[in-house]
Amino acid sequence: MLMIRTASFLRVALFLLVLLMLPAGSLYAQKKKQFTVVLDAGHGGNDPGAVHGKVKEKDINLTVTKMLAEKIKKKYPEVKVVFTRSTDVFVTLEGRSNKANKEKADLFISIHVNSAKKRSADGVETFMWGIPSTEDEKRLAMYENQVVELEKDKGAKYKKFDSDEDFILKQLMFDQDVTLSAEIAQLVQKALVKSTKRTDRGVKSGDLYVLRNSAMPRILIEMPFLSNAGDRQFLTSAAGQKKIVEGIFEGFSKYYELYGKNNDDNAGGASVDDSVEVDEENVKSGVPLFKVQLFAADTKLKSNDKRFKGLKTDSFKEGKWYKYTYGSTEDYDKAVKMKKEVSAKFKDAFVIAFIDGKRVETSKAVEIYKKNKKKK
Repeated sequence: MLMIRTASFLRVALFLLVLLMLPAGSLYAQKKKQFTVVLDAGHGGNDPGAVHGKVKEKDINLTVTKMLAEKIKKKYPEVKVVFTRSTDVFVTLEGRSNKANKEKADLFISIHVNSAKKRSADGVETFMWGIPSTEDEKRLAMYENQVVELEKDKGAKYKKFDSDEDFILKQLMFDQDVTLSAEIAQLVQKALVKSTKRTDRGVKSGDLYVLRNSAMPRILIEMPFLSNAGDRQFLTSAAGQKKIVEGIFEGFSKYYELYGKNNDDNAGGASVDDSVEVDEENVKSGVPLFKVQLFAADTKLKSNDKRFKGLKTDSFKEGKWYKYTYGSTEDYDKAVKMKKEVSAKFKDAFVIAFIDGKRVETSKAVEIYKKNKKKK
């Protein structure tokens, strides 16, 4: 009797552990619910953010965030829009991510104004959560994270999770969210540059505390530089703010059409497109196949398209989008190396996985890969 109870307990414990290991977004993606986007106006209250004369970042952030909310509500009344702050109040970084988690949001967008000591720095950039690799990414993370000094514990709670090992583990656990974060980041950045005509500083990764513990696809947008005269003039004008909102909204709209409004079309994962060259004889049933996704486009591209930058690519279709990949291997470690190989040409590339021709969460595929590796 004791053995039976013990076995039952272990099965329940194992089931709960699996649930905890799944990306939080996938836990509530199984049931239909209203699409929720949490809009986060950076800084506020006794934290003004970047300042130039009488112009304060916190005010621009809030104005743009509210304009974006109105645009979303008008075009997509079915979407639930939630603010982390709708007035000039101070909200901790933890409080912002907690708000998004409590709402079980499908998307988190944090809006900020950029600033730098170098007055010539200009343009727009979009951040997703990840390990910073350049000095510019580290600078931005330090700049945005310094607000924790205004919190009661001086940011002690955020320092509990700072080792590289823990960082990589958590990034893997939330892999599906990281993948979708890359999608929305690329869509927003491209649309923002197109709309504002400002310098394209690209999509970057950074250990931004406001994104770290948000369990859903999430990005942080850095609008033009308040420290740059030209950017500042654009940023503080009604016309400039309108262009910024139009760009962010266009990126959101494309993402929502793909992953929100039409999410039923993607049930069960994406099927491999006919153009993908897969040697079926060498692909074992149930064995993960890893590829490196380079970018997505809303049209089918020719194999010699300049956007592939000389690489031989495959593709698969997901919803309305054609997604282009490089390489194919059953070895996850080799896939990581492939990603590094193409990072010079495609800095936003990331590893994805398929099982039996169906797109699956990379974290799940890695788990299977590691188990199979131990058996050998």
